[in-house]
Order: sequence, then C-alpha cells, then structure tokens
Amino acid sequence: MLVDDFIINKKTLLAFPQMITGLIFYFSHILLRVFVHSYNFTLIRFHIANFLALIVCVPLFANLQIFLKIRRKNYISVLEILLYFILFSLFFEFIFPLFFENVTGDLFDIIFYAIGGLTLYLSQRKIKKTV
Repeated sequence: MLVDDFIINKKTLLAFPQMITGLIFYFSHILLRVFVHSYNFTLIRFHIANFLALIVCVPLFANLQIFLKIRRKNYISVLEILLYFILFSLFFEFIFPLFFENVTGDLFDIIFYAIGGLTLYLSQRKIKKTV
C-alpha cells in the first residue's frame, strides 16, 4: 500500500503547509493566465493565493487529522477557522518578514485571508444545511 511506504515525520508535517501554499500559488497563476484576459491586474494576481489559502489548507489539515486519527468529524468550527486565520496572519504577515528578506507583510493579505475564511465558513454552513 502506498500509505505504508510514506513516512510521516515532523519534517514532512512542517513542510506540508509550505508545499500546499506553493501549489495554490502556482495553480492560481495558471488559472488566471488561462481565464482572465487582464492578468496584470495586481490585486487579483498577488492576492488570489491568500484568498484560497484558508479555503484549501484548512480542509486539508482537517482531513490529515482524520487520517492520523486525531480528529473524528470533518466539520470545521468557526473557532477553528478563526484560529487558522490568526495563525496564517501572524506567521506569514508578521513573523516571517522578520526572519526572511524576500517576505513582506501586507494588510491586503490579511484581508484576503479573512475573506477566504468567511467564504469557507459560509460554504460549509450551506453544505451542512443541505445535508
């Protein structure tokens, strides 16, 4: 089985969010080049990955926790989304710029994290009502 061959250790768990964020970033740029004719629109081009970060990463983290048998339910609470929003904002916009030269903190990034978290909450709430 493929899962048996994959070793999950602290290094792979720490690298997981960075890999996902990078994939979101490059995937969003590919989609923008294909579907958006005015791709040079800076607000969309640079902040789409921040919008998608919570929408994609939080459910992936929840499913990873289910896979590791840390979590039982797939539903993500408002408090959990808020915690991820705070963590993403703190790490990527305040802490990382202190340690890495090529990383800058931006208020627009925090706004797009919040919009993505709100979108995740509203979409999850709508799905829960229909089920």
